[in-house]
Amino acid sequence: MSHRLRVLAALIGLLGITVGATWFIAGRLALFPLLDALLSDRVDTALFLARSVESAADPPGRAWDLSQQLGIEVEPIPTQPQADSSYTVVQRRGHQVWLSRRPALPLYVSTQGLPLWGMAVHFPVDIEQPRRRVGWGFPILGLLVLGGAILTSGWVLGPLRRTSAAMERVAQGDLEVRVPEGRDEAGHIGATFNRMAERVAAMLTGQRRLVAGVSHELRTPLARMRLITELLRDSGADPARLDAIEAEIAAVDDLVGELLESARLDEGVLALRREPVELAPLAQQALAAAELGERGVHLDIPQGLTMQVDRVRMLRVLTNLLSNVARYTPVTTQVTVTASPARVSQGAPCTLITLEDDGPGVPADDLPHLFEPFYRAEKSRSRATGGLGLGLMLVKQIIEAHGGQIRAANREGGGLAMIIELPG
Repeated sequence: MSHRLRVLAALIGLLGITVGATWFIAGRLALFPLLDALLSDRVDTALFLARSVESAADPPGRAWDLSQQLGIEVEPIPTQPQADSSYTVVQRRGHQVWLSRRPALPLYVSTQGLPLWGMAVHFPVDIEQPRRRVGWGFPILGLLVLGGAILTSGWVLGPLRRTSAAMERVAQGDLEVRVPEGRDEAGHIGATFNRMAERVAAMLTGQRRLVAGVSHELRTPLARMRLITELLRDSGADPARLDAIEAEIAAVDDLVGELLESARLDEGVLALRREPVELAPLAQQALAAAELGERGVHLDIPQGLTMQVDRVRMLRVLTNLLSNVARYTPVTTQVTVTASPARVSQGAPCTLITLEDDGPGVPADDLPHLFEPFYRAEKSRSRATGGLGLGLMLVKQIIEAHGGQIRAANREGGGLAMIIELPG
């Protein structure tokens, strides 16, 4: 059971107990006994009228006089009334009394020693009306209690819902979100959450600055190492060993470059140089740089399809995605790159780019983590070459810096699809 349902059930239970106790005290212990006593008084009044009529020389006339004097309609009746489920017959002091709780029906009382069977007595006040109103009022009160409990639970849980929504935004990477603070318990929760968000933001900022600083500082020793290998090559050192060293230096340099660009994108200090870029030639450049080998490639990109993007960063996006295919799929894999104008859910125009392969695909549990740093779904894809685990993270950062989004999905027929939406 959710927390809101528990609070709602507790409120309904508490209010139900309060209403039930009120009904028991006000109704069963006070109102209903009073109504029963009034009904008993009416029976006594009817018996008094019957005895007065019985002892009179002119019973009908006496009944008329009493009716005028007491303001009660007294009507002599010649025969016993017909039995009806609306009536309850009781014996009182040698008389039959026919009682009904319905307001339109009279009270009947028999007489003795007269040719008339008895009298119908109409009392002007309906004493059963309070009981009926109570009977109608409690269901209405129950509905009001239910509505009040729902509204109250929403009001009580409102701060928790706002804090939960803020936590969800933090989980999605928005570290600027804050919630209202106050002196009550909800305000204390808000203050604690705000302090937590500030500490997380400060930690991440420090981490990004550290990565950027270390990456920047590593560039100098890498340049020196390259210079040393060139000097060794000129001095006649073993070329094979030097080639291996240079390959390792290039790999470390790629790692440093990706870390540095990622840190700059996170910091927001890397300005994008947007310009009109035709997508088809850009995809051809990415194919040449990715070295897909014997894999078949099909491009379905309309000629003249242009986007306002940073050419260098967008080339890196396509190259990283294609290199990922080259790294983790067999050489017989077929690759398809498609692009077309589209519209996002809000109706704004966008460019939709899809890169698909018919390789092994990725387990569903790994899909949400593909864009995390240093993550590789090696369990499902054969690893042809080494990888740093930063390429897809950088792709996501570049796409989001352009105001777009990227997601990964497994194809129905097998393989992986990368779907990019870029505004404009």
